[in-house]
Amino acid sequence: MIGLLLGSQGCLVVSLNPVYDEESIGFDPGLLGGWQDSDDNSSLQIDRGEWKSYRIHYVHPIENGDVTGYLTSIGDARYLDLMPASGVDRGSFLVPVHVSLRLTLDGDRLELAPLSYDWFTARLRARPGIPAAVPGLVFAFDQKENALIVSPTARLREWLRRQPAAGAMFGAAAVFTRK
Repeated sequence: MIGLLLGSQGCLVVSLNPVYDEESIGFDPGLLGGWQDSDDNSSLQIDRGEWKSYRIHYVHPIENGDVTGYLTSIGDARYLDLMPASGVDRGSFLVPVHVSLRLTLDGDRLELAPLSYDWFTARLRARPGIPAAVPGLVFAFDQKENALIVSPTARLREWLRRQPAAGAMFGAAAVFTRK
């Protein structure tokens, strides 16, 4: 999914619950349009979705697809919560998960930083067989070796509020420029 777009090795930090809540959803028209990451030869097309959502089509050399995004603010930081495209029924056995990206938009420059898979993995490996706990969060590996956060939205938002922008819990940012 979008993790390939951000240069991961296929393993992501995902959550069962979104990072946004009803009161915190925002919309920034500055995100709309085409974006290119020349370092990664990837691109995004961000369009207005239903209500306050974004329809995002991403193209990466080894994967492409569509996701739905919601913008939210937590303290001074902004996050883009991505999930499988809305309106597509994937059946009863598939649970949509969320990927949270710290977002920085400065004119025609867009940075998207995921939660660091390595940071979460180090905490999971320290306690084999036991769901890892970081104060305020509970997470575990899923069958695909993704770090799966199972904490409710309020706890996830509170945990993110306490994290420094340059903290090790965030991975390297993908940097896009407007096409």
